[in-house]
Amino acid sequence: MLIFNFHHVEKPIRHPSRKHISISPEGLRRFIRTLRLLGLEIVSLRDVLNEPARLQSVKRQVALTFDDGYVNNLEQALPILEAEQCPATVFVLPGRLGGTNEWDQSHLPEAERDRLMTLEEMRTLAQSPWVTLGSHGLLHSDFTRLTSEERQHELQESYRFLSEHFGDDFLPVFAYPWGYYSDDVIGDLEKSPYRYAFTVETARWRPSDCPFKVPRYTVYFRDGNPLILLAKLCRHGVFLD
Repeated sequence: MLIFNFHHVEKPIRHPSRKHISISPEGLRRFIRTLRLLGLEIVSLRDVLNEPARLQSVKRQVALTFDDGYVNNLEQALPILEAEQCPATVFVLPGRLGGTNEWDQSHLPEAERDRLMTLEEMRTLAQSPWVTLGSHGLLHSDFTRLTSEERQHELQESYRFLSEHFGDDFLPVFAYPWGYYSDDVIGDLEKSPYRYAFTVETARWRPSDCPFKVPRYTVYFRDGNPLILLAKLCRHGVFLD
């Protein structure tokens, strides 16, 4: 199984410095349609969690995820997901509700930083039958630099908040900020309520993989081009099974 990791969906791109992790709404639409044209099934992570056998029975399947919980996920991505009837999971930051991307953009005036969803905006997003939420921690902290106590706090509090506010629209899945993890981090995840944790390592997800090292392919702005996406899929052996 292939899992794709998006960040921003917007046009025009506000900050050229992050163009590589942005895609236009039309690029997202082409991305989804290209996958389906190639015979790939886009599945919900909820279905995979509820039916782990899907990983073994359906080889040519993919899932879409979005990191950080930017407002453009609601305003730009959601209309495309709904129009295309395409499931996706958005990993959000309960400790930065209505805040901004301070971890990468602290050098910018606050008004120029990328805005994150408020609680009400998250609720609007999660009301869609095509979207589920996962946790990205509380503050987008580097978990490899936190103490075990600090990690447990982020894991437990993000789980508590999201489960209380979103119920079944929240999945017990976690995405490492920046994709950073270590054996100690995995040890804390194993003691948490989360069932899976997602990296940004480039590989296919197989049933035998560690559930706390799930790989994802980062989506870049050029991947909205069907030919470039096709070349990427062929390069990683998608059609060899």
